[in-house]
Amino acid sequence: MKKFEKLKPILFALCGLAVWAVGSSQAWAIFDRGGILGVGTRAMGLSGAFTAMADDPSAAYWNPAGLGQLDRSEILGMYGSYLNDKDRNLYFSFQYPLPDDIHLALSTNNLFYTDIPGAHEDQYMGSVAIPLDFVTGKRLLAGVNFRYLFSDLGNGNGSAQGTGVDLGFLFRQPFQDSTEFRAGLVLTDLSTTIHYDSTGVEQPVPSLLTVGLAYRFDPTTLVSADFPWNISNDALVGGGNIQVRGGVEHWFFDGRLGLRAGCISFSTLPAEFSLGASYRAADWSMDYAYSNHPQLGNNHRLSADYFFDSGTPGKLQPKPFMVQSLVGDGKIFLKWDIPKGSETDGFLVYVRSDDDKDFHRAKQELLQTKFCLLRGAKNGVRYHVFIQSVVGGQEKYSCNEWVVVARPMSTEAKRYYDRGMDAFNHNQVSAALYSARKAEEYDPNNYDIKDLINKLETSHHEGLVPGGVE
Repeated sequence: MKKFEKLKPILFALCGLAVWAVGSSQAWAIFDRGGILGVGTRAMGLSGAFTAMADDPSAAYWNPAGLGQLDRSEILGMYGSYLNDKDRNLYFSFQYPLPDDIHLALSTNNLFYTDIPGAHEDQYMGSVAIPLDFVTGKRLLAGVNFRYLFSDLGNGNGSAQGTGVDLGFLFRQPFQDSTEFRAGLVLTDLSTTIHYDSTGVEQPVPSLLTVGLAYRFDPTTLVSADFPWNISNDALVGGGNIQVRGGVEHWFFDGRLGLRAGCISFSTLPAEFSLGASYRAADWSMDYAYSNHPQLGNNHRLSADYFFDSGTPGKLQPKPFMVQSLVGDGKIFLKWDIPKGSETDGFLVYVRSDDDKDFHRAKQELLQTKFCLLRGAKNGVRYHVFIQSVVGGQEKYSCNEWVVVARPMSTEAKRYYDRGMDAFNHNQVSAALYSARKAEEYDPNNYDIKDLINKLETSHHEGLVPGGVE
C-alpha cells in the first residue's frame, strides 16, 4: 500500500481514473496504453481510432503492421499538453522502407509530469513491418515493436525500467469504386515486464488487445472504430475496462485540408470528444488535435510530418490517386490522376481475377494517358486492379488495389440508352441527352452511358476515350 501511495499522483496524471487505482498494478499505472494519452495528432483527432488505419509514422504506436503501407521515408514530431497541462508529451518517429517491402521505424515517446518534480516516462521503440505473401496485393501486413521503457517516479521515489514486445496485423479489402474495408488486430505488451529499482519488485504489464475496423467510402472519407480491452486476471483492470474509440475524417481541396472528429467512451467516466485538422503539402504536413473532458480537462496536440523523396527534394511523387472505374458488357474503364506538378514516364495497369494467383499486365505497352479501357472482361467476375507509375524506367508508385466487376447494362437503363443512341444518330442532341441522363439514373456506373453523355456534351463528340485510344 505504501508503494501505491507513491504512485497515486502518476496514476491520476495518466488517466484520471481513481476508481481503477485501488490495488492496481504499478506497471499498468505507469505505462498505460488504454487511456487518453495516445500519440499522433491525426490519430488523436480520431480519438485514437487508428488501429485499422495506421497510415502515418505514428503507426509504430498504434499498429506496427501499418508501417508496411508507407512507400517513402517520413519523420513525424509531435508536442502534446494534456490534462490542463499536468502532462507534456514529446513524440518522434522515423520510418524507412527497405527493398523487398521491409519497413523499419525508430520512435521515442517522452512524457513529463509538471506537478511531480522530476517525474517522467520514456519509451524507445524499434519497429519492423512486412506484407504476408500468402494474401496477394499486400492486403495483409504484419508488424512487431521492440520497446525499452524507463520511468523516473519523481520526488526521490526511484525508477522503473523494462522491455516490451507488441504484435500487430492489418488487413485491407478493396471493393468496387475505390471503397475499402480495413481490419486491424494488435496485441500490446505481449511480453512486457517492469523492474522497480528501489524495491527490486518485478511485475508484468497486462497485455492490451485491440480490434480496429475502418471503412473508406471514397479516397477522401473514412470512418473508424477501435475496441480495446485489457487481458488480465485482475478484475479491476480486466474485461470491465472495455472502451470504444470512434472517429470520422474527410479531406477537401484535392486532399490538402483534412477535418476529423472522434469520441472515446469510458466504462466509469463521461465520454471525451475530439476535433482535428490537417494541412498537407507535397512533402510535409501539419496537424492539430483538441479534446476536452468534463473531469480531466483540456488536451492539445500539434505535429509536423516531413516526407523524404529519394529523388529531387520537394519534387512531387506521381502516385496515382482519385481512381474512378466504370463497367460495361465485357468492359472495364479506368481513369486516374497524379498530383499536379509531378512527372512520370507513363503507367502500367495490372489485373488479376479471383481465380488467378498472380497479377499480370492488362496492356503490355506503357500508357501515356491517365485512362484505360480494358475489353474482354468476363461479366460477373471479380477483377483486382492497380495502376503503377513508371519513373526513370522503374516501376515506383502504385495506387491501392481495388475490385471491379464487368456486367451488362440494366434493363431499364438500356431502354433509355437505346432511345438516346437513336436520337444521337439522328442529330437530336437535346432528346439524346435527356434519354442518356435517364439511363444514368438507373445505371450510374455504366461505361457506355457515360461515354454517350460525354459525346453529347463535347463539341467534337469525343467519348471517354478520345480519338479511339484504348
